Amino acid sequence: MPVTLANDHLQVTVSPQLGASLMGLRARLPRGWTALMPEPGSAGCDLAAASFVMAPYSNRISGGRFTFGGRGYALEDGQRHAMHGCVRKRPWQVLDVGPTRVRLRFRSSDHAAVNWPWPFEVEVSYALDGPTLTSSFVLTNRGDSPMPAGFGFHPYFLRAPSREGEAVSVQFKTAAVYPDAHGTRIPSGPAAPVPACDYTIERALLPADFHDFCAAGYDGGGSITWPETGARIDFRATQAFGHLVFYNPPEPYFAMEPVTNANDGVNLLARGDLTSGIVGLDGSEALCGAFGMEVVPLLSGGRAEP
Repeated sequence: MPVTLANDHLQVTVSPQLGASLMGLRARLPRGWTALMPEPGSAGCDLAAASFVMAPYSNRISGGRFTFGGRGYALEDGQRHAMHGCVRKRPWQVLDVGPTRVRLRFRSSDHAAVNWPWPFEVEVSYALDGPTLTSSFVLTNRGDSPMPAGFGFHPYFLRAPSREGEAVSVQFKTAAVYPDAHGTRIPSGPAAPVPACDYTIERALLPADFHDFCAAGYDGGGSITWPETGARIDFRATQAFGHLVFYNPPEPYFAMEPVTNANDGVNLLARGDLTSGIVGLDGSEALCGAFGMEVVPLLSGGRAEP
């Protein structure tokens, strides 16, 4: 059964059966309770989740093949590039739950045919504190040999919560973007500054502005602003999230994804790219991180409420 967390500011629905995914985020704004994320099952929503968890790596592994510790590995679904980890479509165990928090666990040893060579465990918790939703992550290597590791969150946001065509703007700071010369979302070279993708200063985001890129040197901040809806979401990610994936398709939604590793990060690491973000975990060692989203109600003119 879904778990609903709620306080005076936010309402969040979590699905333990579908990868500990978020199924929606609503905020109490001057205009009333308002959905800021797409809600699966609602009219016009073709997504399975509003936000999902990626582990034990984020995004893609080229051809499902990689080298780590001098040994080669092959994953399933290589023809599509092994993608988004292997926990987002499986059931998780609820460890504890309360009105404003829930903690869930995934153990690969509890499931058949998990598409990863090492046993691992993930704990994710969601907690509401006033107008802030904090998502925390612990990824542990449960094997005896070192394991490459990474994780991320994949939140989608509504382009127009109030009406079709309303304005939305985004801002985030990164140092460089990985080139994608082949259109596969697999880096074709080292990360480099790309002025056309510069959202350091807040910019309007249009459906025609297609983006699907991975950036390095993410500072953990950023924001999304809907002046007409009267809301801004401020991001606060811990240092582990050194990368950001930005996806803006011609759809009623877009995604800003704090992640620890680059697309195809394990292969970047094998080639000596120190920006990969992939961490080698020894047996029983863990990688941790947290990502907060604060919903700030805005008055007319885009000013935050006092």
